[in-house]
Amino acid sequence: AVVSTQSTGALSFFSYRDPNNTATLDVFDRAAEWATEGAFTDQQLNEAQISVMGKQDAPVAPGSRGLSQFLGGMDLDQRRAYRAGVLSVTRQEVMDVAARYLSPDNLHGNVVVGSETETSKFTDLGYLIDAFGKKTGTE
Repeated sequence: AVVSTQSTGALSFFSYRDPNNTATLDVFDRAAEWATEGAFTDQQLNEAQISVMGKQDAPVAPGSRGLSQFLGGMDLDQRRAYRAGVLSVTRQEVMDVAARYLSPDNLHGNVVVGSETETSKFTDLGYLIDAFGKKTGTE
């Protein structure tokens, strides 16, 4: 399973060819609780900060510097401020943001792409099933 953030602020959890997709969806739901409750260690917080900054501070070829600024939308001063903010974030701040944005009350959705034989387990869990690309005979 993977967690990904986009420049739009969207947070995505996803897995690929997952044989236990219902269990994975449960883990994704519990991840919000984990962050809201602060059930992570200081070392995990530090490793997350380093991971974020590792992506931000990755070497950029001289010819791509202007392009990365244009596409990323941040000049050098903004990148420095972002870096300082990431490296100074506290456990309580992570918990507050998780409570605000990852609560079950916020808009979110689950999409599972798979074989037609697995639809019954998702129907039983209350999911709506949409068979993409399938002719229904009413067209």
